[in-house]
Amino acid sequence: MHKYSYGVRWSQEDQAFVAVCPEFPGLSAFGATPAAAIAELDVAIELAVETHQQEGWPLPAPRGLSPYSGQFRARVPPSLHAQLAQRAEEEGVSQNTLLVAYLAAGLAQASTEARCAGALEPAIAALHQAAGSLLTLSGAAPPPRSRGRKSA
Repeated sequence: MHKYSYGVRWSQEDQAFVAVCPEFPGLSAFGATPAAAIAELDVAIELAVETHQQEGWPLPAPRGLSPYSGQFRARVPPSLHAQLAQRAEEEGVSQNTLLVAYLAAGLAQASTEARCAGALEPAIAALHQAAGSLLTLSGAAPPPRSRGRKSA
């Protein structure tokens, strides 16, 4: 059994989870759940490996655990660099430490916002349906349903 990597994402267009294997470009599988998509991808990978072996093609090397070193370079405007340096000095930490803290806080906030939006969507839909029912009973037409979040 070969150990190939995979990624899973939701496809709004396909209304399914899509699993892909980066070592085999173009290879993908669909499922109603992430686990189902991964199970289908495992079958597709086995078939791809068999095909490669039958045709005498070299198999792609499995990726390592992490292709990331933990380092990256970012270019910022001089004014932002100055603000970061000043704030790091005020906090008594390095610019690197401050930047890592800001990135972690931003990612945590984005994750929380996404979870909250997902949790609120069913409640909003139920309220919209209830309001529409009340308006229909009163003889008024329900308002059109909006899609997605409105930008400020």
